[in-house]
Amino acid sequence: MLSTPALHPFFSHFPPALFLAGLGMLALARRRSDSRWIEAACLNFSAGLLMSILAVLTGMFAADIALWPIVEVEGHQGYSFATVVFYAACTIYAYTQPFKPAALFFYGLNVLAIGATAWSGYQLVFH
Repeated sequence: MLSTPALHPFFSHFPPALFLAGLGMLALARRRSDSRWIEAACLNFSAGLLMSILAVLTGMFAADIALWPIVEVEGHQGYSFATVVFYAACTIYAYTQPFKPAALFFYGLNVLAIGATAWSGYQLVFH
């Protein structure tokens, strides 16, 4: 069945994978001094940002349709909104200054935000 609650798990698996793959490509770009890896990382970050926005939107609709308890969902939504903001900053830095200290800081923040989002989503589904 193709419904909004079924779409949220589909979209939510892409952002972590695309972000970690993009970080790997940035590491290869730095190690090999090859700008093509930076371009590939930018593509991954852009696709991951789009998927994270779609995951947030479908998650909001799924929470409304499924009538989840508000307190449990708000934590997950807060982490997911932070992830989208950090993902956007990481994408902008990847296109402009991928190896600046501020960019590395945002990459780390986004890894933590993605982890918190995944953990809180796991807690919603399996507890």
